[in-house]
Formats: sequence, C-alpha cells, structure tokens
Amino acid sequence: MLGVATMCGTVLWFALLAQRPLFDPDEGRYAEIPREMLSGGDWLIPHLNGLAYLEKPPLQYWLTALAFRGLGQGEFAARLTTGAAGFLTLGLVYLLGRRLWGADAGVRALLFTLASVLFVLLGHQLTLDMLLSFCLTAALGSFLLAQAADVSPRQCRAWMLACWMGMALAVLAKGLIGVLIPAATLCGYMLWQRDWRLLRRLNLRWGLPLFGAVALPWFALAARADPRFLGFFFVREHFQRYLTPVEHRTQPWWFFLLVLAVGIMPWLPQAARALLSPFMDGAQRGSCEARGPCEAGGPCEAGGRSHAGRPFDARRVLWIWCVFVLVFFSASDSKLIPYILPVVPALALLCAGRGAADSRRSLWAGALLSLASGMGVLAYASGRWNSPEGRELVLLAGPVLLGTCALLCLGAVFCAVFAVRRRPRAALTSLCLAWFAASCSILVAAQAAQSLFSAKDAARALLARGAAPGDAGPPVYSVQSYQQSLPFYLRREVILVDYRDEFDLGLREDPQRGIATLLLFSRVWQAEDGGFAVMAPRTLDRLRTMGVPMHEFARFADRVMVDRRE
Repeated sequence: MLGVATMCGTVLWFALLAQRPLFDPDEGRYAEIPREMLSGGDWLIPHLNGLAYLEKPPLQYWLTALAFRGLGQGEFAARLTTGAAGFLTLGLVYLLGRRLWGADAGVRALLFTLASVLFVLLGHQLTLDMLLSFCLTAALGSFLLAQAADVSPRQCRAWMLACWMGMALAVLAKGLIGVLIPAATLCGYMLWQRDWRLLRRLNLRWGLPLFGAVALPWFALAARADPRFLGFFFVREHFQRYLTPVEHRTQPWWFFLLVLAVGIMPWLPQAARALLSPFMDGAQRGSCEARGPCEAGGPCEAGGRSHAGRPFDARRVLWIWCVFVLVFFSASDSKLIPYILPVVPALALLCAGRGAADSRRSLWAGALLSLASGMGVLAYASGRWNSPEGRELVLLAGPVLLGTCALLCLGAVFCAVFAVRRRPRAALTSLCLAWFAASCSILVAAQAAQSLFSAKDAARALLARGAAPGDAGPPVYSVQSYQQSLPFYLRREVILVDYRDEFDLGLREDPQRGIATLLLFSRVWQAEDGGFAVMAPRTLDRLRTMGVPMHEFARFADRVMVDRRE
C-alpha cells in the first residue's frame, strides 16, 4: 500500500511540472537563459535575450540546458531541475527525520513538508530557490549525520565531505548565501553550546579543497571572461541588493513571518511551539563513545558526548538555522517570497522531532486553521471579483478555487474526526494530504489563467502572423516592456525599445542590441519593410499620436501585438 501511494505521489508530482505554460517573470527568464546557452554555445557567461546576464551563478542553467538537450525545449524540461530538487528534498527530509528520531518522525517530517503550500508551489515553479534549498538541506543533513552517535570516523569524514559538496553546489546555485547560512548556523551553535572543538570535526583538511575545486572555477573563469563580473556580482547583486532598496523590493520587517505562516498553515501551531520554545525538550542526547580519531585527532562523538563535555543537539542546530534565515532576510531591503524556502525542510524536521508534533491540541488548531483557510479562498475570490482583471481570473479559475476550498474544509473535518477518536497519526495524515491536494489544485487553476501570466498565446499569435523562430524573418520589437517568456516561446531574441531594467549591464556593453527611445524606434519602424512589435496599450496610443503607422492584430491581457500591415 505504501509503495502504491509513493508511486502515485511521484507521478502526480512530476506530472504537475508540464501542465501549464511558463509564467512571467521568473519562469520565462530562467527558461530562456539555458535555451540561449544551448543554442548559442556559451556555457560560461549566461545570456538573456542575447545580453550578458551576470546576476546569478549558472548551476541551474546548466542542468536545464542539459534537460532541454535530452527532452526538448518544453515546459516539463524547463521545470525538471526545480521539480527534481523538490522531490529529492522530500526524500531527504524523510530519511533525516527517520535517522535522527525514528520512523514516526520521518513520516511526520515528510507530511509537514508536503503540507507546505510554499514548498509545493515553489517545487513546481521555475526559480533558483528550490535547487538552492535542496543543496542547503543536503549540506545540513550531512552535517547532522556526521555528528550521529553511531557513525565511524570514516563515515564522519565522508558525511562532512558531502556537507562541503552541498555548500559548494549551493554557491553555484545562487551565490554566497549557499555558504553564509551553514556558516552562521555553525557559529551560532558553537556559541550556544560553547563547543569550540566542533571545528575539529569539520574535516577542513579535505573539505576546503573540495569546496574550492567545485565552487571557485566558474567564478575565476567568469571574471577572466568579463572584467565587470566581480564588481557587479558581489557588490551589486549581493551587498547593494541586501543593504539598499536598489531592487525596489522593500517590504515591512514582518513580511517573512506572514509568508511563513501562510506557507505552513496546517502545522503552524507545531512550528510556533518549536520556534518559541527551543529549550522545552532539552538537548538531543546520543550514546556515542570515543571511537578513535575523526579529524586531526580526537574522537568523532557526533550525536553523543562532545569534546567539550556537552551533548550534541540536532534540534538546536535546526532551530538556529530556521531563526537565522528568518532574521537575516527580514533585515534585508530586498524581500521576495521564495527567499525563505530553506526554512521549510529544517522547520519540518524540527517539528517532527518534538513529542507534541501530533498532540490533540495542535491537531485541533490545525483543523481550525484549515477551515479558516478554505473560507479565505472564497473571500479572496469574491474580493477579486470587483476588478476587471480579478473578475477574469475568477471566471477562468473559479471551479478549481472552489475545489481548493472543499479540499481544505474536508481535511479539517477528517482531522477533527480522527482527533476525537484518538487517532493522531490518521488525523495528521488526512490534514497534511488535504493541503497537498489543495496545493496541486492551485497549480491546476494556474493553467486556466495562463493568458494572464504567460506569453505563450502571444507568441503563437506572432508566429501565426509570420514572426519566424530563430534569426530568420522580420524583427520583433519589445517596446517599453519585456515579457520574459516571449523569447522562449518565439525561440528567438527580441529587440528592446526604451527598456533597460535588468538589461542595463548588457546594454552598456552592447548598446546596438537595443533602441534607446521611442523617437528612434519610430524612425526604424517606418524605414522597415516589415516587423512586429509588442507593447502596452498606452504605448500604442502614444505612438499613434506620434503618427507611427501600426496595425493591431492581437491583444492579450495588458499586451498588444502590432505590425505594419493595413
């Protein structure tokens, strides 16, 4: 029975990767970069719309380009790296919970993670954050297993090498955050435990060279290929992005607390208890005896009595990890919802290792929150009805939203029934699986609203009108806007008109790949024999007042397609 459930869950998880178009902006961007990498042959410097794009490291671009080469350039291949990373993270969470606290804890950790709307949705959306989260979870889990009570010195060294490898891949996935979170967690734990000799069990002699051999070559080669790279990537994309509102993504300090609360709603009571009461359960004690040298002499006593005479506490490591990620990103001037994704697997493990994870009080609270969330879906739909754009969204996705509401309410009812019958495992399972099903229904609802968030239909209209893929055919202009998924579906680059944003660095190096002003564009447009342009309706009105001849042949959401035909 368990094997059948696992197989069905696996099929469902991966099937949801292919059932909707790529949404803007992130999915279009992170699919187009590897498409250009594969077609243009430059695997060193990422390019977006033909311009150098140095904001992020290339690990996910490489993996997605390989998926394109093997499976074709479609939505499934584009999301495969993200989906596989999410699926593997589920397996890691289960195995870590089982290894640390037993089979029941492993199942609870898996159920908690599946019940996280934040985790499931980001596991099916093409961003860099799920791959980062997987690498960080692998590094965290390897560190915890290296400290386990029953590992041999050789196993300890092997797990620590896996930890270093996880951090190196995390850096290649998204930058310095891949090493900052583990390092800050380690420092915080040593301060809390006053266990400074933990440094001797990190296998620094082999771990640092392994980290450098994996993480550093691309940075050195990129700096050699583009002299702007080091300053832009580290100063602009790390320090300025974090310390200043340069990205215009400011949010209040409590933003991520709200995101996390909504993202883990059915097990919010367990999470709140775990985060607010880190000392309640005491230390996690093991039974490791001194077993010979682990690293630079001294016993490898992970999970048992440490060198400083204090027991290793996996729960404290997880608690520090979660709190640091929340505090660190809350203090930033740049806030986006996916940033705190690495909290979810660690927090699920932390909650699963507590004795009160499936207490009747927590289950009743989860059922009430699930019922309230179902009502909240209805309230959201009715509130969106008041605007034209929202009304269109509700009309398109309304039936699926009603299904989401029903799933959440049914989950609450079954959880309450099983709780009354004193069957906590069944209550927790029904609640968490209902939330997983609700997350899947949201992904299905997104398919119904594709015209509002994706350029796939717009690209089809352009291709049907004669905009040939590749470099052949008339030019396609993107005027005062850029829809990220449009080049991916056109299989060609577009010419930017009066638009810079994330292309500023590339346009400064290669200005001929864009047109700086509307006036210059009007001259180019009128001199062309043919061509297509994509723009907002207000831009079209402005160009018509300038006397620029344009014929509208399609309109999608907030975009208009025009050409020179009469």
